[in-house]
Amino acid sequence: MKVVTFIATGAFILFSAFIMKEQPISLYETKWSLKKIYTGTGAEEVDTKAFIKFDAEKKRAGGNGSCNTFGGSLIVLNDSISISHIFSTKMYCEGVQKTEDNFFRQLEKVNRFEIKGSVLLLYHDTEVLLEFEAAGH
Repeated sequence: MKVVTFIATGAFILFSAFIMKEQPISLYETKWSLKKIYTGTGAEEVDTKAFIKFDAEKKRAGGNGSCNTFGGSLIVLNDSISISHIFSTKMYCEGVQKTEDNFFRQLEKVNRFEIKGSVLLLYHDTEVLLEFEAAGH
Protein backbone atom coordinates (compact mmCIF):
# COMPACT_ATOMS: atom_id res chain seq x y z
CA MET A 1 0.00 0.00 0.00
CA LYS A 2 2.85 2.42 0.82
CA VAL A 3 4.42 1.77 -2.60
CA VAL A 4 1.16 2.59 -4.41
CA THR A 5 0.75 5.81 -2.38
CA PHE A 6 4.37 6.76 -3.07
CA ILE A 7 4.00 6.15 -6.83
CA ALA A 8 0.68 8.02 -6.97
CA THR A 9 2.17 10.97 -5.06
CA GLY A 10 5.21 11.05 -7.37
CA ALA A 11 3.01 10.94 -10.46
CA PHE A 12 0.85 13.76 -9.12
CA ILE A 13 3.91 15.94 -8.43
CA LEU A 14 5.33 15.34 -11.91
CA PHE A 15 1.95 15.98 -13.54
CA SER A 16 1.45 19.19 -11.51
CA ALA A 17 4.92 20.46 -12.45
CA PHE A 18 4.22 19.75 -16.12
CA ILE A 19 0.90 21.61 -16.04
CA MET A 20 2.38 24.59 -14.17
CA LYS A 21 5.28 24.83 -16.60
CA GLU A 22 2.96 24.84 -19.61
CA GLN A 23 0.96 27.88 -18.47
CA PRO A 24 1.66 30.63 -21.00
CA ILE A 25 2.59 34.05 -19.69
CA SER A 26 -0.16 36.58 -20.33
CA LEU A 27 0.46 39.75 -22.31
CA TYR A 28 -1.82 41.58 -19.88
CA GLU A 29 -1.05 40.34 -16.39
CA THR A 30 2.71 40.76 -16.66
CA LYS A 31 5.27 43.48 -16.08
CA TRP A 32 7.58 43.25 -19.12
CA SER A 33 11.16 44.49 -18.51
CA LEU A 34 12.87 45.94 -21.59
CA LYS A 35 16.02 43.94 -22.46
CA LYS A 36 16.93 44.94 -26.05
CA ILE A 37 16.14 47.64 -28.57
CA TYR A 38 16.73 46.67 -32.20
CA THR A 39 17.53 49.40 -34.71
CA GLY A 40 19.01 49.42 -38.19
CA THR A 41 22.46 49.58 -36.62
CA GLY A 42 22.05 46.51 -34.40
CA ALA A 43 20.76 45.60 -30.95
CA GLU A 44 21.19 47.77 -27.87
CA GLU A 45 21.28 45.83 -24.59
CA VAL A 46 19.14 47.62 -22.02
CA ASP A 47 20.05 47.67 -18.33
CA THR A 48 17.64 50.28 -16.98
CA LYS A 49 14.32 50.19 -15.15
CA ALA A 50 12.39 50.42 -18.45
CA PHE A 51 9.24 48.29 -18.58
CA ILE A 52 5.78 48.10 -20.09
CA LYS A 53 2.45 46.75 -18.86
CA PHE A 54 -0.72 46.20 -20.87
CA ASP A 55 -4.24 46.75 -19.54
CA ALA A 56 -6.91 44.93 -21.57
CA GLU A 57 -9.85 46.45 -19.71
CA LYS A 58 -8.72 50.07 -20.11
CA LYS A 59 -7.15 49.43 -23.54
CA ARG A 60 -3.97 51.16 -22.35
CA ALA A 61 -0.24 50.46 -22.30
CA GLY A 62 2.22 52.17 -20.02
CA GLY A 63 5.30 51.92 -17.90
CA ASN A 64 8.70 53.51 -17.56
CA GLY A 65 10.98 54.40 -20.46
CA SER A 66 14.18 54.36 -18.34
CA CYS A 67 13.60 57.78 -16.77
CA ASN A 68 10.06 58.96 -17.52
CA THR A 69 6.70 57.29 -17.06
CA PHE A 70 4.67 56.86 -20.23
CA GLY A 71 1.33 55.66 -21.51
CA GLY A 72 -0.68 55.24 -24.65
CA SER A 73 -3.77 53.75 -26.26
CA LEU A 74 -3.72 50.01 -26.96
CA ILE A 75 -5.40 47.87 -29.59
CA VAL A 76 -4.74 44.11 -29.64
CA LEU A 77 -6.33 41.65 -32.07
CA ASN A 78 -4.86 38.14 -32.26
CA ASP A 79 -1.12 38.83 -32.71
CA SER A 80 -1.60 42.40 -34.01
CA ILE A 81 -0.87 45.23 -31.60
CA SER A 82 -0.99 49.00 -31.89
CA ILE A 83 0.19 51.49 -29.28
CA SER A 84 -0.75 55.04 -30.21
CA HIS A 85 -1.05 58.49 -28.66
CA ILE A 86 2.10 57.82 -26.62
CA PHE A 87 2.76 60.46 -23.97
CA SER A 88 5.36 60.74 -21.21
CA THR A 89 6.67 62.95 -18.49
CA LYS A 90 9.50 65.15 -19.78
CA MET A 91 12.45 64.87 -17.40
CA TYR A 92 15.94 64.64 -18.90
CA CYS A 93 18.05 61.86 -17.41
CA GLU A 94 21.75 61.77 -18.16
CA GLY A 95 22.99 58.35 -19.17
CA VAL A 96 19.64 56.80 -20.14
CA GLN A 97 18.02 59.46 -22.34
CA LYS A 98 19.22 57.92 -25.60
CA THR A 99 17.85 54.52 -24.54
CA GLU A 100 14.48 56.02 -23.64
CA ASP A 101 14.27 57.99 -26.90
CA ASN A 102 15.05 54.82 -28.91
CA PHE A 103 12.49 52.83 -26.90
CA PHE A 104 9.68 55.32 -27.55
CA ARG A 105 10.64 55.69 -31.23
CA GLN A 106 10.50 51.90 -31.76
CA LEU A 107 7.32 51.52 -29.69
CA GLU A 108 5.45 53.83 -32.09
CA LYS A 109 6.28 51.47 -35.01
CA VAL A 110 5.06 48.24 -33.39
CA ASN A 111 2.29 46.33 -35.18
CA ARG A 112 2.73 42.69 -34.08
CA PHE A 113 3.75 40.75 -30.97
CA GLU A 114 4.86 37.26 -30.02
CA ILE A 115 5.41 35.63 -26.63
CA LYS A 116 8.06 32.91 -26.51
CA GLY A 117 8.26 31.45 -23.01
CA SER A 118 9.03 34.44 -20.77
CA VAL A 119 10.09 36.70 -23.67
CA LEU A 120 7.85 39.25 -25.39
CA LEU A 121 8.93 40.35 -28.85
CA LEU A 122 7.39 43.44 -30.48
CA TYR A 123 7.71 43.67 -34.26
CA HIS A 124 7.06 45.90 -37.20
CA ASP A 125 5.88 43.25 -39.68
CA THR A 126 8.75 40.70 -39.55
CA GLU A 127 11.41 42.98 -38.02
CA VAL A 128 11.97 42.67 -34.25
CA LEU A 129 12.02 46.13 -32.67
CA LEU A 130 11.86 45.48 -28.93
CA GLU A 131 12.56 42.52 -26.66
CA PHE A 132 11.20 42.21 -23.15
CA GLU A 133 11.37 39.62 -20.41
CA ALA A 134 8.64 38.90 -17.89
CA ALA A 135 9.73 40.45 -14.60
CA GLY A 136 10.86 37.81 -12.16
CA HIS A 137 11.89 35.31 -14.85
